[in-house]
Formats: sequence, C-alpha cells, structure tokens
Amino acid sequence: MCSSDLARDRRDQFSPLQGAPAGSPFLQGETLNVAAASLLQRVGAAVRRVNGNVLSSQVDLSDARSKQGWAGLVVSCEIEQASLQPLLYDIEAGMPFLFIDQLVIETPTVGTNSNHMRIVLSVSGQWWSGK
Repeated sequence: MCSSDLARDRRDQFSPLQGAPAGSPFLQGETLNVAAASLLQRVGAAVRRVNGNVLSSQVDLSDARSKQGWAGLVVSCEIEQASLQPLLYDIEAGMPFLFIDQLVIETPTVGTNSNHMRIVLSVSGQWWSGK
C-alpha cells in the first residue's frame, strides 16, 4: 500500500458522510402511484423486521402535498412494546428519506397477558420523477 492510499483511507475514515445510508433520498418509481406502492412495501418490510403485523394500510395521494410529489401512507399495525423504537428508527434512518407525520399508540389493555400494542403510523416520502 503506497502513502497516497494510506492518506485516502485516513481521509475517508473521518469523512462526515462515512456512516450515511446508501441509496436515493427520494421514493423511486415511474409515477407517483408506483412510488407510493414502494413506500407501502418499505414500511411493511420495516414492520415485519420487528416481527410485527400490518393490520391495514391506506395510501393517500389526494391531498395538496401529493401535487408537490409527496406520497402519504397510513398503516395500522401490531407490534411488541420493545419493538417501537427499532421500528421508528428503521423507518426514519434509512433511504429513501421517510418522515413519520403522526403516531398513535394504543397500549395493551390492563389484565391481558399480551405485550403487543396497536399503533397507527402516518408516513410520507417525496417522489422525484427525474424530469
């Protein structure tokens, strides 16, 4: 390894983007509808990674933000209490950039042996057509 390789490795080690996630910050797809479908897949996969269940989902492309390229999604799911923080981190820390607009948590009923809670997430992301 020559000295220029060592200098480059040292420089890359201290780069502010070293730990940045890979990928596009925008939702991908030929149309906003396709991008919204990829948003649904992304959030559903995040719920499954924490061993949760998606109970229902609804893509919302009818508001004023959708005209500006924003896709919205409301997902109702059931997860364990300990999985909430990892789920939120998974959604917001990766690529594409996703934003949790609203979070509603229904804790387990007192007297039940379940540690599962129901949550409703409103998630949005921006689509870029590249045009």
